Amino acid sequence: MKKKIILASKSNIRINLLKNTGVPFTSISSNYDESIIQDQYTKAKQNIETVKTLVFKLALEKAKYISKDYQEDIVIGCDQALLFDEKIFLKPKSIKESVNQLKQLSGNIHYLVTGTLCIKNERKVWHHISVQEMKMRKLSDEYIGNYIKSMNDKIFSILGGYEIETIGINLFEKIGKDLFSIQGISILELLVFLRSEGYIE
Repeated sequence: MKKKIILASKSNIRINLLKNTGVPFTSISSNYDESIIQDQYTKAKQNIETVKTLVFKLALEKAKYISKDYQEDIVIGCDQALLFDEKIFLKPKSIKESVNQLKQLSGNIHYLVTGTLCIKNERKVWHHISVQEMKMRKLSDEYIGNYIKSMNDKIFSILGGYEIETIGINLFEKIGKDLFSIQGISILELLVFLRSEGYIE
């Protein structure tokens, strides 16, 4: 009997990406309090390695939160963080913060770090960390204001205030090569693991 695959996320983007592969799975929202870990990383200068550690820890804890109730099943955890100028950017909590983030990113290169992992019996059995280089075009204050207004409250639920699969693509001059990871889950690498372990054909 094949074990169930559970995605520890209610992100519509991640759900749709995994659903489009044909993999049978259930999505369950993890109620893990991310601020417990985030607060340790947002108050000091950071680099790629520390951001990799951050997304790994967050993905792991979110998946473990679900795994404790589904011990025999495979639980997929994901998380992302954005690194610019030795600072970590998370989801903006206000319009002012979103404006400030986009002004800083405008015309510059930043790094989007995505962690994807699988656990079983509350133990990690596989993980992958993706680092994508992203280059925003130079944005005027007026453009930023109009963009944020067009996003409405959605701006508060997306990392860095942009969603690459919708109008957020217009903010960019160049993006990284792994579109799946940019959108929040390293699909190709995940499928390789699931297939190698016999969870999918």
